[in-house]
Amino acid sequence: MLIPSLLGAKVFPGDGRTLNYRIIGFSFDGKEQTTCYKLQIAKGNYSDEKTFLQNVIMTASAKESRLIAEVPTFGTQYTWRIIYDGPKTTKSNLYHFSTLATPDVNPDSVRMRITAGSGKYKDDYVFVDCNKVLYDMEGNPVWFLPKIENNDPATIHLRDLKITPFGTITSIVNGRIYEFSYSTGNILWQGPENNGISMSTTAADRGYHHEFTRMTNGHYMVMGFEQPYWQLPQPPDSSVYRSLADKIKVENNKYYQKMLFGTVLEYDSKGAIVWQWKGSDYFETSDLRTRMLPSGLFDVNDTHANAFYLDEITKTMYISFRDINRVIEISYPGKNVLHTYGKLYTSVSGVDRDRHLANGMFCGQHSCRVLDDGNIVVFNNNICRRAAMPTVLKLKHPSSGKDTLEKMWEFDCPLDSGTNRSKMGAFSFGGNILELPGQELFVCMGGTCGKLFIVNKDKQVLWSAQPEKWDASINKWSKDGATLDNNMKEGSYRASIINRAELENLVWGEPARK
Repeated sequence: MLIPSLLGAKVFPGDGRTLNYRIIGFSFDGKEQTTCYKLQIAKGNYSDEKTFLQNVIMTASAKESRLIAEVPTFGTQYTWRIIYDGPKTTKSNLYHFSTLATPDVNPDSVRMRITAGSGKYKDDYVFVDCNKVLYDMEGNPVWFLPKIENNDPATIHLRDLKITPFGTITSIVNGRIYEFSYSTGNILWQGPENNGISMSTTAADRGYHHEFTRMTNGHYMVMGFEQPYWQLPQPPDSSVYRSLADKIKVENNKYYQKMLFGTVLEYDSKGAIVWQWKGSDYFETSDLRTRMLPSGLFDVNDTHANAFYLDEITKTMYISFRDINRVIEISYPGKNVLHTYGKLYTSVSGVDRDRHLANGMFCGQHSCRVLDDGNIVVFNNNICRRAAMPTVLKLKHPSSGKDTLEKMWEFDCPLDSGTNRSKMGAFSFGGNILELPGQELFVCMGGTCGKLFIVNKDKQVLWSAQPEKWDASINKWSKDGATLDNNMKEGSYRASIINRAELENLVWGEPARK
């Protein structure tokens, strides 16, 4: 459903405003014949000019009646005003606002530690979903997630925090999908509570997961769940039936197995489904449908669809399945399978115990997308090889349906010395890749590690950072899988990077400039 935002006053931030960010868009009444608008900001709350002037900490100027300025700290009161320079200099009233404090931006409890300098990306910013914070490239928090409806930011489960082409922010919050304003925190749009496909009575299973994107046409795309019961060709082994009673049901002497599929849903601005792709439809006609266990159950009952990427130019979509180490390419909106990347199963009986090792290129992947050169990049979690690091994997896009997938470039993700790699939980989920200018890649390693870095085509790390939380039980900053499993709770799924122009679009709530 569409939820209109509140109209902002001409003066912003006005008296009494509380802000969840430090980079602020100041707007005010314009005046004819003004040659320069000068902003003055004082630290503290003041009502008289003399005390205000004694505590001014920063000034800025602009030619128009709005400008962006960054105040230094969270949890602080500020007073501000505008001086109008022209034939006659005048002054505005004194206005007051405060920046909020939260554990998410308390440097004693949460931080993003920079491990390699920002260089050419010094003016960029990074959204880190496990911390629910936007950081500058020096690791300073500049924005944090506001309270969404009744969800306390300290306890919510957040995924996929990123910007849209329309100067807004989207995220998955506790299985619900939201679009909201950077400056006001107002909810601008939210998806229906029930995705309409799951058929589950559990609220979490009716929700959304892994990927939420606003398209350039204004629609919204997101992954959801589907949990149908499929009839088994024959009754399963009785011992299996007793041990999996919650996943098998019997009706009229017929046995049905509960399956779990991912879906991709496209909503319009009113929350109506205008397009959908169902994992069960793909499964039904694929090589997976005939795979049966000796117990009589379907071999694969959860492909774990965990990412999609829509190429709006070529009208193709890429969908990743973690548990079968496969990516498929389909036409959009036609849904025809154009390519399959990964192993196809040919046996119709028995079980290939090495099926998770069969794909020699990627395993347990969590992200796939098309690069500007038309080739494919995958975040390879590499969970089949316990001693190996996750990798960034670039694959040559086949020119025809008969071509095989070819590895073009691969980079082993870096870890700080002393970081524990032995626990697979550190990298068994999460991770994503975004392309930057010059074929450079921004990478989030995901999992309970969450390390971020930028790498160029020559495999040089240009910038890197490690999200960390203070673990009072061991009295140290925790970063590795040995401690983050508990300390960072759900860990990091995806991170995103924006440049200064995109940040300014967020501040003013404007569409991204092309």
